[in-house]
Amino acid sequence: MAKTVVSIEVGAAQTRLAVLEMGKSKQKIKNAVIFTTPDGAIEDGYIRDTGLFADQLSIEMRNAGITTKDLLFTISSNKVISREVVVTAPKEKLVKNIVRAEMHEYFPMDISEYLVAYSIIGHDEETDEYRLIVYAAPENLIRCYYSLASEMHCSIEAIDIAGNSMYQWLKRSSLQDVSLVMQINENASVLTILDKGELGVQRTVGYGSCTMADALVDTHAYDDINNQARALDFLRTQNFLKTKSGDQSILEDEAWRKNELAQICESRFRRMEEDDEDEAVGGSIERLLSDEEILNRRINARDEVAEAARLLTDNVRRVMEYYTTKNPDAEVQRVYITGSGSSIMGIVDMISFELGIPVEIYDVTEGVTFEGTAESVAEFGADFLTCFGATVEPLRLRPAEADVAEQKKNLTILSGVIFLAAAGILIVLVTITLLQIKSEEKKKEQFQAEIQRLSYIEELERIYNASQQSIDFMKNADDLTFSIGEQLNEIIQALELELPTRALVNSFSLNDTSLSMSMTTVTKEEAAKVLLQLKAIPYIS
Repeated sequence: MAKTVVSIEVGAAQTRLAVLEMGKSKQKIKNAVIFTTPDGAIEDGYIRDTGLFADQLSIEMRNAGITTKDLLFTISSNKVISREVVVTAPKEKLVKNIVRAEMHEYFPMDISEYLVAYSIIGHDEETDEYRLIVYAAPENLIRCYYSLASEMHCSIEAIDIAGNSMYQWLKRSSLQDVSLVMQINENASVLTILDKGELGVQRTVGYGSCTMADALVDTHAYDDINNQARALDFLRTQNFLKTKSGDQSILEDEAWRKNELAQICESRFRRMEEDDEDEAVGGSIERLLSDEEILNRRINARDEVAEAARLLTDNVRRVMEYYTTKNPDAEVQRVYITGSGSSIMGIVDMISFELGIPVEIYDVTEGVTFEGTAESVAEFGADFLTCFGATVEPLRLRPAEADVAEQKKNLTILSGVIFLAAAGILIVLVTITLLQIKSEEKKKEQFQAEIQRLSYIEELERIYNASQQSIDFMKNADDLTFSIGEQLNEIIQALELELPTRALVNSFSLNDTSLSMSMTTVTKEEAAKVLLQLKAIPYIS
């Protein structure tokens, strides 16, 4: 019987949880909950207030009648890094050892404080090559979820990354064209390109539904929209995203202004009828500003939300261009969106308008049924993608202390088993000496079988040493013939991927020993971002 877990996706604005069974290709959700995350409890995946969030999560589970104590978390954070790599191994069980040996090559930084895990996304049997997505997550990020489980007196079945949860569910999809699936989460979006179900490329970009919500909150255009959760609810009912150009855009903007001004006047008239003096004392913009000033604020809010949405589509376009560059004959033909951001009004038309290709909501709930109390959230089924995707094949990230605790637990169990076995052996020794001889012979056979099973380690060492010698030889040869001009294409590609859209390269010069360039940005914040992005390019200092 499959193990039942509570699969949880923690967001800064909303948290989703569903009661599921591990490893099922078709899921029956009998209990599911969506609730507002307490303000300040979550920041970019980190649990900043463990006690507050643990209390809220426990209350929501208790109110929903959820008694399962095994938790499965899916994390979405810009602090998680991923790389697509190819390794050659004669057997799949050797891949893990190769990843451990080469992980410093995948992540050229200090990863002593990171946990590394991988997912196999392809295998060429002829060349013994395995395509992997390797993830590196800060250990303190994973550790805070174990602290949360401890606070709730629960145990953690596994911790997964949103990108892996999404891929594990999507790889069973029936999509036949070259398609890009956007999982728009709160603070980040996972972009996955599939070619007939095979993973082409996956990227996580630091823009999501909360990017637009924050843009709306920061304009202070509405009295009652002062946090992410309220802003998201507002954007699900009001279309702030532009989907027209030219004369059509002018007509759309004019119609929007007239409708907004009518709402402002209606709201002001209602307030005058109520004549609430206590409220007038507060900082209500509808009390302090004129109708025209309020309208201008809301026009600016609409522009800011639209610009925030374009930050996301600009990154989608870059990923598509990168994939097309690598695969000229496999152009993306359609975009599917899912995740909590897919419920934002006008998001489908806006993305289609910006990218110039068909876009539609992807029904990721194929093979999923909502039963019992879970039927109340069935209309938001796409929001639970990572919840049921995580049950397929999670990464199972664990901090070091969790491994030690598990080993101690296993050791305690093993010690009890050994004690009972010793007592049994003692009885056997007293009664029948022959059984002892047979038992020792059987143990010897088991040890010999274990030695034979582990003999592949010697072959792995030989392969590793030979590979290291080859690498050292090639590095020496490369050092002797190195010219910075050899990396010109890589430098240009890195600049195209990393630089902000509005950063302008004024000049670019290159000789055998050095590279220099002059750049211009619009704001100081973008200049700071340029410097941070340049630090991520290994060729530039």
